[in-house]
Amino acid sequence: MAEGKGAERLVAGRYRLLRRLGAGGMGRVWLAHDQMLDCEVAVKELALPEGVPEQQLGARIARARVEARHAARLRGHPHVATVHDVVEEDGLPWIVMGFVPGAEDLAAVVRDHGPLSPAVTARIGVAVLDALTAGHRAGILHRDVKPANILLTGPGAQAAGDAAGGQVLLTDYGISLEPDSGETRLTTTWGVVGTPGFLAPERARGVPPSPASDLFSLGATLYYAVQGTGPFDRPTPFETLSALLLEDPPPPSRAGELRPVLDGLMAKNPEQRMGGDEAMRMLAALTATSRAEPAAHRAVIPEMETTPLPEESPPSQPSPGPPPAEGGSSPSRTPSRLRSLRRAKLPSARGWVVIAAVLVLVGGGVWVGAALLDSPDSPPKSDRLAPYGDQVGLTRELKPGDCAHASWPEGRLKGLPRLRIVDCQAFPDSQVLDVNAGTSLADARANGPGICTGLLRDTVRKMVDVQPYALVPSEAGWDNGVRNTACLLFGKTVSLYGPVGDYRRHGEQIVVENSAIGDCYNLRKLEEHNYAHLLVDCAEPHELQGLGYVKAPQGLKFDSWDAIYDLCVRRYGSYKSSTRELYGWNHAEDTWNQGFRYAMCLLAMPEEGQKLPPGSVVRTPGD
Repeated sequence: MAEGKGAERLVAGRYRLLRRLGAGGMGRVWLAHDQMLDCEVAVKELALPEGVPEQQLGARIARARVEARHAARLRGHPHVATVHDVVEEDGLPWIVMGFVPGAEDLAAVVRDHGPLSPAVTARIGVAVLDALTAGHRAGILHRDVKPANILLTGPGAQAAGDAAGGQVLLTDYGISLEPDSGETRLTTTWGVVGTPGFLAPERARGVPPSPASDLFSLGATLYYAVQGTGPFDRPTPFETLSALLLEDPPPPSRAGELRPVLDGLMAKNPEQRMGGDEAMRMLAALTATSRAEPAAHRAVIPEMETTPLPEESPPSQPSPGPPPAEGGSSPSRTPSRLRSLRRAKLPSARGWVVIAAVLVLVGGGVWVGAALLDSPDSPPKSDRLAPYGDQVGLTRELKPGDCAHASWPEGRLKGLPRLRIVDCQAFPDSQVLDVNAGTSLADARANGPGICTGLLRDTVRKMVDVQPYALVPSEAGWDNGVRNTACLLFGKTVSLYGPVGDYRRHGEQIVVENSAIGDCYNLRKLEEHNYAHLLVDCAEPHELQGLGYVKAPQGLKFDSWDAIYDLCVRRYGSYKSSTRELYGWNHAEDTWNQGFRYAMCLLAMPEEGQKLPPGSVVRTPGD
């Protein structure tokens, strides 16, 4: 594609435009180089509508800023195209977003490759509905869900048969200044914003948007994906609107088991429309069925995708150490050194402070051995069965709260692991967070993985670099009364370093690997510049609260405190004020070098000794 006029322009003194990626009514989208963080980003140049009175133009610009801030509140969600920044150039806002190489929108995939299968469509539906639900819980409506606003990455962007094999990203939370010249949209002159063929009927009648109207648009989008045509496609926009208001869509002949979801989501009366929870259950069940492996004893849940910084590719997985020896001793939970609150002045123009926590593990090891712990009521060894098969090696059924070390003969998080149950304070590789009872072994194999995905979804979303995994009973285990699929959480790159989620206790030391968004901490000083982060009840005064995570680009050194702080500011905005301050907390240099290149961004009071008030709520700038 031609670079176009404007290439090599410097926007906001930071973003060097490289080439044009696309254009439409919203304006132009450019590939740009962020000169501060040395990475590629996508920059959306919002268009100036011709002939619009200055007063209306000002209102549209203001709306674009608000919508961009709304989208930025969902940054970090695995299925939302990340908005990093909103800058101003020549009086107009420019939206800085994550660059997704090789992405194609759903409309283009279906147009170029044909309709998708019901199973692939359901997987896309789960991802988009997950994003919409997160927005609805935060009070954010999308208002323009349609195939062109769903990006697919990875193999699926080229092969429609596996369109959900990569990431599924919902983009463009209404941040355009005019209707698209290539596709008719209802604009503010009609009192609504949206695309007629995918708009909820009540929106066409002028009713304010609601979560239910987003769900209707999702149903129409999934209809298009599986059928290859829109449910109300007509030659003109006005005929399309008439069909939307007065006619039922043609029966989707290709939808199969997906049809009840489509019918429920596209009910014209919003009070009779299927809700998001019910739609998620039905879509997840379809995806679980499509992933079933009836002849296998196990099922691996696909990775919960995260949106990396634009130039990032997933780090190579280190080989785990050998499993702990039988009868070995558990190491001390307290590391030999924990350095936190490294206060280093950033450039004087900002005058900020960065926290950097450095955890040096005992002996420098990451995969630390621990003793095998047997249940006190376990039967003698000669009578034990392998509830998950001989390869897994366990001699009793896993229970919620159990922790385990793992070795992976086929490669990390591939195939079946060999597990050893260990003390949860012994740096475990995984923890069982829940179990699901199957009605039959076939049911467990077909539906257990999808149910585990749902049960662990909130925990996965709040943590970083973790992977859910479903361990299904073996045939021998089932015959001997093991009915539960164990839903485990694994550290994808390094161990969990302790219990996770609700299995952590207040007063326990927490590190980045087992921390979670929204956690509250107090600090315990170990020595000069060395602190332990202790989990505390957020209903009590606390020193720090976790906003979320950032991932460092390749090449960034562990002790690049200023750059880590800049990543936090880019993700969460600057909290510098008389009442709040932003910090960054990263982990051990050895785990950093092995691929765990994450830092948690924290909120604190500006004065040493001050605490955040009870019930402190993490807020995103622009709320």
